[in-house]
Amino acid sequence: MRWAAGRVARRAAVAVVVVGVMGLTMVAHAAPSQEDTATDAAAIMEAAVAAPGPGPGLSVDPALLAEALACNDAGSRDGAVLLVHGTGLTASESWDQTYVPVLTADDYSVCTVRLPMRALADAQVSSEYVVYAVRELYERFGGAVDVITHSQGALEARWAVRFWPDIGDKLDDLIMLSGSNHGTIAADAICLQQLKGCTESVAQQRPGSLFLAALNNGDETPAGPDYSSIYSFTDEIVVTSALNPSPAIAGASNTAVQEICPFRPVSHIQMITDTVAYALVRDALDNEGAADPERIDRKRVCTRLVADGMTPVDALINASTYLPAGASIFLTRGMAEPALKPYALAALPAEAQAPSLRPVRSLLSSAFGLAGSR
Repeated sequence: MRWAAGRVARRAAVAVVVVGVMGLTMVAHAAPSQEDTATDAAAIMEAAVAAPGPGPGLSVDPALLAEALACNDAGSRDGAVLLVHGTGLTASESWDQTYVPVLTADDYSVCTVRLPMRALADAQVSSEYVVYAVRELYERFGGAVDVITHSQGALEARWAVRFWPDIGDKLDDLIMLSGSNHGTIAADAICLQQLKGCTESVAQQRPGSLFLAALNNGDETPAGPDYSSIYSFTDEIVVTSALNPSPAIAGASNTAVQEICPFRPVSHIQMITDTVAYALVRDALDNEGAADPERIDRKRVCTRLVADGMTPVDALINASTYLPAGASIFLTRGMAEPALKPYALAALPAEAQAPSLRPVRSLLSSAFGLAGSR
C-alpha cells in the first residue's frame, strides 16, 4: 500500500486514458455469430479506442451490490483493502478468521465483498460486485483501494480492471492468492464427474474457456494497479507447474511460495493462512510496487506455518471451509459456460473456441498443457 504522496504521484503519472473495448457496452442489438464477431473485432476495437468511457452499465440491482459489501471501522492507513473470495465459498468463510482481523488490527480499513451463489454464478456478473465495491470504497475512504483475492476472485478483479476503465485508476495493488488466471484442470475434472454439467463459474475456469480467452487476450495486466500473483506448486485445485503456472500473468510479480521456501507444502485453501504467502501480501501492501521476494526474510518465514497474527486454530477453521465449498460445487449442476456479454466479444480472439464438450478429451488436453498455451 502506498502512502498519500506516492498515490498522488502515481495518479498523476497514470493520468492517461485507459482504452479498450470497455466503452462499447452494446455492440449489436442481436447476438452476433462467431463469424461476424471475428470480422468486426478489429473495427470494434478501433472504435473503442476512439471513444473510451466508464465501461458497461451494471446489470445487478444496486441494493444487492450494496448489501454484498461489508466493512469494518476505518483504520488510520490510507485507502481501504477489499477482500474477494473464491469458488464455493462466502466472504465470511474465507476472511473472517484470517485477513479481516489481522489487517484490521494493523490499522487497515478492511472490507469484503460477497459474490453471488458462493461465486458459482456467471463470473461476468460477479465482477460487477467488485466494480461496485471498488468505486464505493474509493469514494468512502478517499484513496486508492488494495484488492486481495483468493482463487477465482482473481478473475473477477482482473475482469473489472479490463472492462471498466475507471477501476484500474482507483486501485493501488491487486494481489492474487492461487488465482485461476489461466484455468485449472480441476474444473475439467469437476465437469467430467458431473455428467449433467457444472456450475457457470466452474465452466468458465476450464482451460480454454471463452471467458478466459477474452480475459487473457492481449495485455494481461492493464494499466492501473501493481499486480502480484502468489501461488503454490503443491496446490491441488489450481494445479500448476514451474514451467507453465496457471496463476502467473504477464507483467505481474509472479512468485511461488516454494521459490522462497523450497519443498514447502501449501494447499489451495492453506494459501490464505500460510506465512510465506502472507509475507508476500504484506510486502506488496507496505511498499511501492508489487511484491518482491527479495525483501522477504526467508529464515523467519520458512520456520513458521501460520501467518503473523493468525493462530493454528484459525488455520484449522479455514481448512474446514473445504466442506461447504466442495458441497456447493458438486451439488449445483445442470449449467454450462454462459455466453460472453456483448461488451466482451471484441476481446475474444478470432480463433477462440469453447472447450471440448467431451470432458475426457478436454481433461487430458488440459492435463498435458496444465494451464493452456499462452
